[in-house]
Amino acid sequence: MTFTARLGSEMLAALELARQGCFRVEPNPLVGAVVLDRDGSAVGRGHHDVYGGPHAEVHALAAAGHAARGGTLVVTLEPCAHTAKKTPPCVEVVLSAGLARVVIGAADPNDATAGRAAPRLRAAGVEVVEGVEGAACAAALARYAWHRGTGVPWTIAKWAMSADGRSADAAGASRWISGPESRALVHELRARVEAVIVGAGTVVADDPRLTARDAAPSGLPPARRVVIDSGLRAPLERRVYTETGDAATTVICTAAAAPERRRALTGVGVVVEVVAADPDGRVDLVAAFRRLHATGVRRALLEAGPRLTGAALRAGVVRQVAAFTAPVIVGGDTAPTPFAGPGWHLAGAPRLAAARASACGADALLEGYLGGPPAGPEPGPTAVSRSG
Repeated sequence: MTFTARLGSEMLAALELARQGCFRVEPNPLVGAVVLDRDGSAVGRGHHDVYGGPHAEVHALAAAGHAARGGTLVVTLEPCAHTAKKTPPCVEVVLSAGLARVVIGAADPNDATAGRAAPRLRAAGVEVVEGVEGAACAAALARYAWHRGTGVPWTIAKWAMSADGRSADAAGASRWISGPESRALVHELRARVEAVIVGAGTVVADDPRLTARDAAPSGLPPARRVVIDSGLRAPLERRVYTETGDAATTVICTAAAAPERRRALTGVGVVVEVVAADPDGRVDLVAAFRRLHATGVRRALLEAGPRLTGAALRAGVVRQVAAFTAPVIVGGDTAPTPFAGPGWHLAGAPRLAAARASACGADALLEGYLGGPPAGPEPGPTAVSRSG
């Protein structure tokens, strides 16, 4: 194996290490690192394991010890060259290790440090090789780059529909269009996001719990239950308000919502967020999703009804789609579809990028991305438990 090929192999190994930090490092990115000694033998490995803890380079260099001197650091993301909130600049740690070479997979999307490491290293006489397995490293950063660049969570829109495109029958009944395997997968998704978002209509019609009660333990805090309710019309007796448990509930409304309704919700422990209204007097969804991001939500699952789902797609706050189609025909002129509100002319309609279809029990699952595919082979929404 040539040295160049060896570096690529070690970078892919570093990527596997990086994924071990899934769901524990946010809002930081996933990072993995491998240290090779002068002879090219791996002598240290590490990954960023938890937010606020040492970065991948620090772990790998500590494991390598003196064997790192004159060796090579292979790292999936350029070492940070700024003082973060909780850690010092990694580039200084790298320099103190006496390395001869640093191999970088991808540039950091964080403007505070992007592009600053390589010049600092080269100025100190360290050889820097950039872009090794760059597409794969960038793919591992896709969600991090999205929420840093947009200020909204990486949001997966999920819906279920019949073979003829109905999300419920003419009477409004939707339980259950999809099969048990699809519902179990949705619970797994809920267990690995930080917020599950619905609209007031879903709360009124379905009285959902929005919990991941059927999912395997993920080790993560329960996802926040978020209700978009412009005028606070959903009754306080609904389960998202009465069955609190460990899952917090947030309601997002406009300033037009009655103050007494706000007080009633806060009185039962619900967090009420007030954001701007759109021209129709409803919650401005971009403002709402930015508020969620500002309060720590980086990954979200949208399980809304037709109106909110359609509005979210038009607002551009959805990045991924998971659409389940069941082998049942509902029919009915008034039976709802997954979307309401204005549509698109076919020529300009959004198309899912990197779309793929698979079986989920008896259902068909279509997955894809809005706004173009992430760089590299980023796994789809059903693989969220294996990706950051």
